[in-house]
Amino acid sequence: MVLLSFSIVFALLVTIGLPVVAGFWLNKRLKVAWQTIVLGALGYFIVQALLTLLYTAFIALMQTEGTQVLNESNELIQLAVSVLLAALLGVILRWVGMKFSKLPLTSLEASFGIGLGFGSAESISRVGLPLLMTFITMLRYINPQTSALDPDIIAQLEALWQVSPWVPAAGSVERILALVLHNAITVLVLQTFIRKNGLWLAAAIGLEVLINGIILSLSLAEMAYGWVILIALVLLAGILALLNHLQAFNLTPTEGSGQEIE
Repeated sequence: MVLLSFSIVFALLVTIGLPVVAGFWLNKRLKVAWQTIVLGALGYFIVQALLTLLYTAFIALMQTEGTQVLNESNELIQLAVSVLLAALLGVILRWVGMKFSKLPLTSLEASFGIGLGFGSAESISRVGLPLLMTFITMLRYINPQTSALDPDIIAQLEALWQVSPWVPAAGSVERILALVLHNAITVLVLQTFIRKNGLWLAAAIGLEVLINGIILSLSLAEMAYGWVILIALVLLAGILALLNHLQAFNLTPTEGSGQEIE
């Protein structure tokens, strides 16, 4: 129980604390405007809304054609379509925002702001806040048998306290990987403006599909959490090496990183 609590607290620091600290660091050290980060977060929610609409339309179309898309044999197809659509929408929206926004977003510093916004919105809304609310409930009823709760709820709380500490630990590493991935995707989109080559958009889409596909495969395979953490760390090292190859760490504070014009 103690180890699980420490693991959950660490996961909360990663999923909520890390994005906030990173945002303040970008703003104070690299002069990235908060509205640049907020634009990235807004982009994430727009992508999710569009993804829901398109995926629902895809399911409806397949059912209209008489295909039973909801059975287990086609589950992988559904997941693959979801991953591909998310990558396409995310990259296209980044490109549109960087090209047509009135803010100066075609710099390394601004691209990290956009990427952080995307990753932070995903981390906090999908993992951090739900985990926080669940943990608060677990602490309130740390001994559910002594409470007047419904037996089903008591059983759920007892099951939560039996979760392995490796579960939130693996989730924390995956969230760090996702946060770095969002930044790498945005840096790849930036290359279309720096190098004047649209193939970088394909590279960004390919990277997101590859990494998310691997993570999804690990989840479906129910692999041991130790292996999940190890593979996630290897993927993280690979993405960092890619960013280093693109000289993405040559960051300098500049007033052109999406800052407000005084």
